[in-house]
Amino acid sequence: MHKELAGSFYGSTGGSAIKISGIMGVSVICSSVLALCNSISASTTELIVIYPQVREPFARVFEEIVRGAEDGYQHSVQRVPLAENQSPVDFVHVVDRQSPVLVLGNRLARQVSENNKEHNVIVGAVNTGFTNVFGITLTPNFDLLTSKLSLLVPAVKQVHVIAGANSGLTDFKLAKEAFLSRGITLLVHEADNLRMAAGTYRKLMHDFDEDDAIWILPSGSFVNNPMLSILLQESWKKRFVVFSSNPVHVKRGALFSVYPNNYKMGLSLGRLAQDVVQGVPAEQKMQSLDDIFVTVNERTSNHLGVNLTEDVRAQIDLVLPAR
Repeated sequence: MHKELAGSFYGSTGGSAIKISGIMGVSVICSSVLALCNSISASTTELIVIYPQVREPFARVFEEIVRGAEDGYQHSVQRVPLAENQSPVDFVHVVDRQSPVLVLGNRLARQVSENNKEHNVIVGAVNTGFTNVFGITLTPNFDLLTSKLSLLVPAVKQVHVIAGANSGLTDFKLAKEAFLSRGITLLVHEADNLRMAAGTYRKLMHDFDEDDAIWILPSGSFVNNPMLSILLQESWKKRFVVFSSNPVHVKRGALFSVYPNNYKMGLSLGRLAQDVVQGVPAEQKMQSLDDIFVTVNERTSNHLGVNLTEDVRAQIDLVLPAR
């Protein structure tokens, strides 16, 4: 069961609809939210879900995450979609302190986490970790990632990744340990901009062979369309592996992509919010993503000699058929 405050905000109090359009004053927001908060049953702590109001196809992504959060929380959920010119901070300040607040997306999560002192905040659909809040990042669980890589191409011994300050990967030490546990060395190459990254990619590809792989991070690792085309062409010619955290790249020719299962990620966020309300201790406040979706490009796998047996296919969510 959920209610929604949207529009610029829509909501309901006692069955009557509220519609406030345009840029609203803080007093109007506060009175509307307080009315909603006062209607919450004392026996149930409502989850507030704040997420950006965006266009398709991104709107569908957030819809799936929110739907999962509603099912995972299993109690009353209040949806709050916000336009780009609306700040979540004033809204959160007037929400019942007992209500956990789930914030989706980097911009909104950053604004709330930097200004929150009273509420239990959970963040999701974010590239990096945040301090003083609970949450799940878009960075895949390294053990799951390395298991898929070893399943598909056990011959790979070195994985190269290019990263900058906003790479979306907050702990390369943990990543290196996970890769090393499977006999794979993770080599991190730093770059400050696209031009520097392009030069590094060219140098690496010159010496690559079949036991090398390139991992493109969730934030892109400075890979634009021209650079992706070059990487995939060289990968085809020299038979090294390119895998990515972007589902679009596997359609273009990367061997496989590991990316969020949005609904299941939402389920996990909803359950995390429930644990926070009940005081269940978490192993760590910010968690990596366990709810992944794995897609393999069959044409690329055939070219690289990857044998997609029935056992392998059973551990993959989707195989894009060769044409």
